[in-house]
Amino acid sequence: MRVDHQPQWTRAAGYTAALLSGVAVGLVWALQKHVLDQKIVGPAGLNWLNMLGINLIIWPAYLIRYRRNLFPAATPFKWLGLFACIAAGIFYCRNLGVGMTGATTAAVVTRSDVAFVFVLSYLVLRQRVNAWGWAGTVLLLLGALRVAGVGLGPLSFDGAGLTVLLASAAGVAVNALIITLHFNRIPNELVILASATVQAILFAVIVPAGGGMGGVAQVFAEPRVLGLIALGSAMIAANLFTYYYAMKRAPMWAVRMLALTGAPVAALADQFVLHAPVTAAHLQGLAAVLIGAPLVILSAGNSRTKGGASQEPAKATPTGTDADGS
Repeated sequence: MRVDHQPQWTRAAGYTAALLSGVAVGLVWALQKHVLDQKIVGPAGLNWLNMLGINLIIWPAYLIRYRRNLFPAATPFKWLGLFACIAAGIFYCRNLGVGMTGATTAAVVTRSDVAFVFVLSYLVLRQRVNAWGWAGTVLLLLGALRVAGVGLGPLSFDGAGLTVLLASAAGVAVNALIITLHFNRIPNELVILASATVQAILFAVIVPAGGGMGGVAQVFAEPRVLGLIALGSAMIAANLFTYYYAMKRAPMWAVRMLALTGAPVAALADQFVLHAPVTAAHLQGLAAVLIGAPLVILSAGNSRTKGGASQEPAKATPTGTDADGS
């Protein structure tokens, strides 16, 4: 079913899921930062452990729930593989870019996924965005950047660093499009498993090659840190479930914009988890997000796709599953 022709309650569920996804990712950022601050395990090792945790959570549930039909006839294996490889590339490029440019620059450049999403929405999905949608988007973007500290520190314009950060942003937009066009008729859990399994395999090679096994081994000697990583894995799974659920029920551009609510949530979580101070910039960003999010929802709720284009391929039929998952 076309997103713009779905019942109002279905779209409302999509917007709610998108907001919950933003909250979940904000909490994940705070947890990840807290774990990395322990100086026990690096970003690659942490991502590997998180992916292993997600596999441990989702695989048993999937095998039990879909034991009679593990791989539906409509399963797009090639797209699942491409999606998973892009997800791994996004993580690698983000971390590489942060090291080459700095956190503030990375926060700015990675938000360019907004531009890529809008371009794909117009060119591929023919989705229109009205004036209120643009206003809400601007407020969400400014709020996220303000929380990230933009304007409080210098930006570093390293050419190679900017290139890899832009590549990660483009990857986010491309994966959003893949979800919208190709994953409507398969269980969301299968999308999560494809991504988590491929990333677990890739980082099983990357981490030892980078000398990170010592940190990974030390994690298992620190029960508190291991518990935080396990909680992070659960929160990542929750983020993915709600994100993919939303992508099937709300316009792609609106879901990506509402995901920006994660930035102020992360700032507030820092205050409780890391006892970091909540600054005026955090409050300004939170205010902008709280105003922008309703505008995006109201705008998307009244929008229609240009020329009757659908978010699904022409041959697609209404989805046969309402499974939550990612």
